[in-house]
Amino acid sequence: MKLDIPNQKMSEKLGGLLSDVPGEFRRRPRIVPGLEQLTIFRDNGIPCPQFTVHLKEAKKWVEAGDVVFGRDRSHEKGADIVVQGSTWDRKEFWSKFIPSSREYRIHIFANEQIQQSLKTFNPNAPRRRTDGLPIRNTETGWEYDHAFNPRPAAVDLAKRAVRILGYLWGGVDFLEGTNGTCYVLEVNSAPGMDDTTAHAYADAIKKYAEQSNQYGKR
Repeated sequence: MKLDIPNQKMSEKLGGLLSDVPGEFRRRPRIVPGLEQLTIFRDNGIPCPQFTVHLKEAKKWVEAGDVVFGRDRSHEKGADIVVQGSTWDRKEFWSKFIPSSREYRIHIFANEQIQQSLKTFNPNAPRRRTDGLPIRNTETGWEYDHAFNPRPAAVDLAKRAVRILGYLWGGVDFLEGTNGTCYVLEVNSAPGMDDTTAHAYADAIKKYAEQSNQYGKR
């Protein structure tokens, strides 16, 4: 199968799994950056971290005792996140830290849940980021456990988040607060993929392409 999607790494990984499948799959949505995603979520009633683009408001949050992260409008793997310091004032927006019990990712394709993973900490995993910030990803020693069943409410939120951004698919990152609320952090249009997740996406693309061809012949 010939793939025409925005992310080259994703295309190469899935292309190998679909090399014996006939046809083509083309999908190039407008990629929605992080701050715009949060704005869309907030304006459409999807729970997400509280944020502001106004430095004065962010400083008031800090004065009130909140932990506030400085962020960039577009970001990847949390590399942009800083706490108060030399660059905090120069960031493009700021978001409140949410105390959480766990984080997880739900993968949606064509409004269906195709994969899920709970983020679990491995103390023996190599860590490329050691600044102590509460960032849960592979660079800080966290791994993905697919033997996980997310709450139905979170699956529904994931579907809404992907749909409202105009995406066909996405890896939706969730933070579950200590108050039990599920917050959508972002939707990854080119999520990182281990073999299990890559096979889930390959199967979903194959199914979608087959259904599209059937509808096109009618």
